[in-house]
Amino acid sequence: MKHELNLNAIHSTRYFRLDPTLTGEEAIVLRALAAGQTDRQVCKALKIGSTAFLRLMRAMRTKIGTTDDISLVAWAKLRIKDADQRMDRPERYARLS
Repeated sequence: MKHELNLNAIHSTRYFRLDPTLTGEEAIVLRALAAGQTDRQVCKALKIGSTAFLRLMRAMRTKIGTTDDISLVAWAKLRIKDADQRMDRPERYARLS
């Protein structure tokens, strides 16, 4: 499954990055939400509280420039689709990085 929570690997691969301004934890949260997980499931998987989760969401909205969570997740879904295509065919995108 491409959208597993993996704190070490998700954001480190250059073809897989959603946005260079996001931290690894933020990228994981966005991928999990885009994959359909609830905020409660994400909090449990990352072992963070709801306040920390809300703080992460606010930081991501600021970095990405969206005003609500729905727009943020929609942005993430588009970026994930593109990143997954780059992971499937890295040779095609090698000269872009």
